[in-house]
Amino acid sequence: MKNQESVIYVNMLGGFSISIGDKAIVDKNNQAKKPWSLLEYLITFRGRDIPVEELIDLFWKDETSNNPAGALKTLMFRVRKLLEPLGYPTQELIFQNRKAYGWTKDLTTICDTDRFEDLCVQSEAPDLTAEKRLSLCLEAFSLYKGNFLPKSEWESWVIPIHTYYHTLYQKLINRILKMLEEKKDYPTMIDICQQTISIDPYGEDAHYYLICALYQSGNQLMAMEHYQRVNDMFYNEFAITPSIRFKELYKLISDKKHGITMDLSTIREILLEGGSNKGAFCCEPSVFRDIYQLETRAIERTGDSIFLCLLTISNLKGELLKPAVQTRAMDELGESIRNSLRRGDIFSRYSVSQYLMLLPTATYENGETVLKRIIQNFKKEYSRKDLSITYSLQSVTPN
Repeated sequence: MKNQESVIYVNMLGGFSISIGDKAIVDKNNQAKKPWSLLEYLITFRGRDIPVEELIDLFWKDETSNNPAGALKTLMFRVRKLLEPLGYPTQELIFQNRKAYGWTKDLTTICDTDRFEDLCVQSEAPDLTAEKRLSLCLEAFSLYKGNFLPKSEWESWVIPIHTYYHTLYQKLINRILKMLEEKKDYPTMIDICQQTISIDPYGEDAHYYLICALYQSGNQLMAMEHYQRVNDMFYNEFAITPSIRFKELYKLISDKKHGITMDLSTIREILLEGGSNKGAFCCEPSVFRDIYQLETRAIERTGDSIFLCLLTISNLKGELLKPAVQTRAMDELGESIRNSLRRGDIFSRYSVSQYLMLLPTATYENGETVLKRIIQNFKKEYSRKDLSITYSLQSVTPN
């Protein structure tokens, strides 16, 4: 059995480091990018002898060199210099023969990626208890400090491996959060979600479960605030809307008081909370849908005339605007709608470039006049020649 001094520990998730005993090297500043990248490649594919031609093609594919074999030898010399602080003969760590190089097979190399993958596989065994399954999943989670070789993430050979481990990680997170939700272990859910978001800020699952856990643990205000931040992030960063599942959360978390009370005046205050804002009422799409369905039922009895209206912002070709312009334009259009409609009217942001409105009005022409007024008010506040606003309206009919 090899002693601990002869075991090489390598971390590749969230950063790159190698340690033997109490000595380690870490790629902190990435000043010598190519030597570090070659070292990462040798260790990643440590189970085989890597032909010289393969390495030359990988590292000088887009470069012209009169002596690529000589350039590879020079680069390998620089790699060995990186390894010297480990205090182990570098010729033994990287072997060489006439046609290939490779990472040592004589010493045991333990990589966090292998352990992470093994734990993910073990946790899916069918005969495990719920506690053992969760324990294995949490151990795997603790190993994933970040994406695979983040400083080399755009290297062609890194991309598919990164995708593989990141997919494993996403499935792992989903399983952990479902198990914790079943146990109603909301504090651990919150902790897991926050760690996940620090690594993958744009993954919707972690945000979804974080909002649920905050709400279920009594932090409704924090749940609402995080929902709004995530909603804004999807709009502003990617010009996309969150999923329907995510939007449905709004119904749950916006119900701020759900206990039993016999005091009708208290209930009235709750119902009026946040209702003193000037202008038309802006609501979430899920709330707009519920109000629309109520209106279709009401006009069955009253026979009132109500129009569903759509405003769309685009460039002159009918395409989405650039994200920064899109964000500003939609904000301005929202304000124009709010200030142009009556206080009893409702509207909602339907997509990254559209608003929906319900207009109780007698005729199609009246509805068209209102929409033209909104567009005119918008152009007073935000005048750009490279954008276009189109509208359409349709009479609401009973179900």
